[in-house]
Amino acid sequence: MRAELFRAARRAITAGIALVALFVVACADSPTDQLNRADNLLAELKNNGAEAYLKYELASARQKLEEARKFIRKNRFDLAGEYLSSVCRTLDSCSVAFVERRQDAEKKCQDKRAGLSSAIETLRQQMTGLPRQSYIDQNRYDIYMHRLRRYREEMDILEKLFAQQDFNTALQRSYRLEFQVKQSLTGLLSVAPIPERVTETSAVKKELPKPFAASTGHSGGH
Repeated sequence: MRAELFRAARRAITAGIALVALFVVACADSPTDQLNRADNLLAELKNNGAEAYLKYELASARQKLEEARKFIRKNRFDLAGEYLSSVCRTLDSCSVAFVERRQDAEKKCQDKRAGLSSAIETLRQQMTGLPRQSYIDQNRYDIYMHRLRRYREEMDILEKLFAQQDFNTALQRSYRLEFQVKQSLTGLLSVAPIPERVTETSAVKKELPKPFAASTGHSGGH
């Protein structure tokens, strides 16, 4: 009787272990499930604009996914599972890195916007002192006025990119615009103040004695 009970207990324990093993296998992600999860993670990152911040990381993940698909087609599910586990971990890390990099780009964009607005306003103020008496002066003024309008249009584009949360593109354009505005300011500040030179020349002429007046004075002395 005891032997029968012992054998029954062993059968129950063995059956229980088998059921647990089957449950674990059933709950474990299959390569197909992992592949679907990796595809979904990759699509979500792409749709959110992560490509601009994680170009090489996402390209590497895609390459590993293609390798995993090849192993699945060859029924090498063990190797496919290893690749897919690595890809899923990489994409999870990319999700965190994407948020951090986008926040950093947003902060830099805000700083660039403020600096550019100030620099463009400085350019506008400096333009008010440009001489416009001659054709050359007017032509120079028109060139800077054209640049000023173009810089303001570029600022409008930056505002739209910022509103669309395309911070990476906005930041790249901000660097280019910053360089252009600095170049214009440097050129503008190197322009000599022509009206002041004219005034100084006029003052020198006034100090010179008039030859006719001097000759008349000499004759009167005799």
